[in-house]
Amino acid sequence: MKSAHLRQAFIDFFVSKGHTAVKSSPVVPQNDPTLLFTNAGMNQFKDVFLGQGTRDYTRAVNSQVCIRVSGKHNDLEDVGLDTTHLTLFEMLGNWSFGDYYKKEAISWAWEFLTSVLNLPKSKLYATVYKTDDESIHIWQETTDIIPEHVLKFGDKENFWEMGETGPCGPCSELHLDRGPRACDKPRLPHVCAVNGDCARYIELWNLVFIQYNRHASGVLENLPSTHVDTGAGLERLAAYLQHTSSNYETDLFLPIIQKIEALSGIRYEDTPKGMPHRVMADHIRTLTFSISDNVMPSNEGRGYVLRRLLRRALRYAAQLGLKDPVLHTLVDPVIEVMGGHFEAIVQRKDFIKAVIKAEEEGFLRTLQSGLIQFDLAAQKASYHDQLLSGEEAFKLYDTFGFPIDLTQLMAKEKGLRVDQEGFDQALAQARQKSRQHIKLHQANFKAIPMGGEARIVTDPAEKLDMAKHHTSTHLLQAALRHLLGDHVYQAGSLVDTHRLRFDFSHFQSIDKKTLDTIEDLVNQKVQEDIEIEVFEKPLEEAKAMGAMALFGEKYEDIVRVIRIGDFSMELCVGTHVPSTSVIEKIKIIHEAAISAGTRRIEALAGTKAIQAYESEKKQAVIDRIETKMAHIHALIEEKNKFGQSTLPPLFSLSEENTLIHLEQKENEIVQFSKDLEKSLTHIKNKEAGNHVQDLLKNIHAIGTHGFRFLSSTLHDYDMSMLRVLGDNLITHQIQLIVILASGNHILIRVSDDICVQLGALKLLSQITQITGGKGGGKPSIAQAGGIDITRFESAIAFVKSQL
Repeated sequence: MKSAHLRQAFIDFFVSKGHTAVKSSPVVPQNDPTLLFTNAGMNQFKDVFLGQGTRDYTRAVNSQVCIRVSGKHNDLEDVGLDTTHLTLFEMLGNWSFGDYYKKEAISWAWEFLTSVLNLPKSKLYATVYKTDDESIHIWQETTDIIPEHVLKFGDKENFWEMGETGPCGPCSELHLDRGPRACDKPRLPHVCAVNGDCARYIELWNLVFIQYNRHASGVLENLPSTHVDTGAGLERLAAYLQHTSSNYETDLFLPIIQKIEALSGIRYEDTPKGMPHRVMADHIRTLTFSISDNVMPSNEGRGYVLRRLLRRALRYAAQLGLKDPVLHTLVDPVIEVMGGHFEAIVQRKDFIKAVIKAEEEGFLRTLQSGLIQFDLAAQKASYHDQLLSGEEAFKLYDTFGFPIDLTQLMAKEKGLRVDQEGFDQALAQARQKSRQHIKLHQANFKAIPMGGEARIVTDPAEKLDMAKHHTSTHLLQAALRHLLGDHVYQAGSLVDTHRLRFDFSHFQSIDKKTLDTIEDLVNQKVQEDIEIEVFEKPLEEAKAMGAMALFGEKYEDIVRVIRIGDFSMELCVGTHVPSTSVIEKIKIIHEAAISAGTRRIEALAGTKAIQAYESEKKQAVIDRIETKMAHIHALIEEKNKFGQSTLPPLFSLSEENTLIHLEQKENEIVQFSKDLEKSLTHIKNKEAGNHVQDLLKNIHAIGTHGFRFLSSTLHDYDMSMLRVLGDNLITHQIQLIVILASGNHILIRVSDDICVQLGALKLLSQITQITGGKGGGKPSIAQAGGIDITRFESAIAFVKSQL
């Protein structure tokens, strides 16, 4: 049976039993900040089990995409090592909210497995909680399971709890005997058994009966209503029905693996050699669904999980000889396999591929260098008790982008260990430095709900300015989603009286033309004088209306909605203007990336804020122009000394100097200055070259070692001219020492054949002991400034005596 048919058969079966088919919820849990990712089908119904919410149905069925890469449900490190572990899987589930209970759940599970899927009854086993005699009786009386195949187990296997406190209850699991050949531990004294340690018996389906509430004291109290929560792995069922023991040889994975084979030219093997194929095939599914639900690769939280997965997959792609970005091309077979049921990944295909490709290109720039660095670190580790230091692991993380688990995996392949404690210490120190830096430069802001920041206001005028900027963030987000796509979501914000900052999910830079269009669209809505509606609604009703909420934010049952016509509707508790025309105007002043997949816009709202900004910026431009003009006059004066005259550019201030006009004038003056500097350098070099032949005539022998010596005092030479002259004098010379001085500068050049023996720095030290001044250099050239030129000849006499 194909996986698509299996999924639909499950849903259709329970719909026929009066269940409502519910869509798979996003992989980012809604209204539950305790979870990084949705890891079970029941996540979206958690509020019902906790007695905090209701639904307009009491029976539900779906196939939920689940991701298990953190906490106690973390399969990441095992993915690829075998043929069963996955980071993303589909959980087929049916639920009862105070409706049916054990009898129906057990009998329907048995009916689906044996009558719809035609699994052999003789191969099926049921486990129950050790004191749950009711379930044992139901299994034996309402189904034709072999009585001896109903087994009792304890808390670890057959008692389900949501957490340390809260809803819980016994569960009954269905297991399948795949036969002795499936055992992967055939040596004695091993005995195959349900819930044993081999692969012969596999769990197919878990039926959870939620009937208690556990208090902090440990006491179990009966719930007012009982519930059913079941989960069956689609991949595991598909593998059995498709006559394979490997998830990766089902039709859920084969198209992806075949694409990898075509790209690499290396056939897949269901052995350790096939690990690169398995890792890439698994990780691309998780990346596809996560990015579809607006999780962007980053260095924090969920985003960092994606970045780890992507970089881990790229490392295995490199093992297959794939050096260019390839993961984004695997999105196509993922959509081919799963897009029929999960429409969102089809609609967002191009976006998903673009995000993955951009992330690939970023990491591949450092991957090869990082692998070389790892090999060097591994060589060191082989001499130090097979331990790769925490410092080396942190360098791979910080400089080359290698997640620690990737370094650990690579080390394990070489028989090495990684100093995790040392890595944690290095990471903590780096984060502490970062926090200190941020604290040093951060203004004092108070966070407000809904993911933003705002300064505390008590003044009415300031409150209005704050409201203008707050409403503008709503308009800005709506414009971004309208023009860039619905992948744009708020990733953070700051609202103040004189500016706003808005961080959002987007994977590429925004050109000026698009920024102008965004600004124009917002200002159009400002001019339309749209009334700002503020009202309260139940959370689910507000979402159904289309109100935007922040991912991961926990909301109350009743939420406040801000609606701006048909252009924007968000959940928000902040202060807003009564209508958009009160804003007057907005101006975008900056746009840039703050991390991979996240960008930041800074903007101003209101005539007062914009005028203040432009006035301040105009003054900054004027200050820069005046500084540059002073520099130009100094250059012209210096150029006049060489008999060359130049007129300065014309510049005058007036009220008509707009910011745009001033910025254009600044560009012209900067270019004039560059051209003038280039011209002056040419003149100086030519002037320095004119003196070479005359000075060469003054070279004379000194001492008994064959050294030759030249010293000279020049007029109006700066250090750059001295260096040019020194280079010209020393070229093609042997055993020559050149010492030149002008003003308060001194330059020493020593020919290469004697620089190690004699050294320009040593000579400079002897001279500055007499002339004063400070400098530095290397054996062949040294220089100093701040010397007393009147003592230069005395210093030369001393050097000669030493030579």
